[in-house]
Amino acid sequence: MVSCLSSSTSIPHSQYSASAPSPQYSASVPNSVHTLIAAMKNLQSTLNLWSTSRASPDAVSDAYMQFGVGFNAVVWAFQGSGVDTSDLHQIPARLRTVLESCLGEDPSPAALEMYQPRIRQQLYELLQGLKAKQGAWRSAVAAGL
Repeated sequence: MVSCLSSSTSIPHSQYSASAPSPQYSASVPNSVHTLIAAMKNLQSTLNLWSTSRASPDAVSDAYMQFGVGFNAVVWAFQGSGVDTSDLHQIPARLRTVLESCLGEDPSPAALEMYQPRIRQQLYELLQGLKAKQGAWRSAVAAGL
């Protein structure tokens, strides 16, 4: 199967120190998380359209790339506040693997239904991981004030 998903989504490595957070990054955490959640919803919506042949695999790939951009922004925002996100870095790759398998099927609700639990599991793990980072982010912001 030829991959319909671009391989250019990169996950940044930690390049920030654990020193006091920059106000720029502190303010961008809520915004970047909101943008990521919107990208996750868009990805799910695009997959639903794909399953009924109303969206192409390229549209799903574009939605995944938007997810990747949002994910990278969240990682940079948290790391800019001194919060480690390395435990989340593998989620986009795992999601991509499931999406590639799904898009290897002929579009149908049954095909999506077969892969939807694994797709949702990856998105759920990401949301739970982000939720777990909130306390550390709040502490970092408070310490920097």
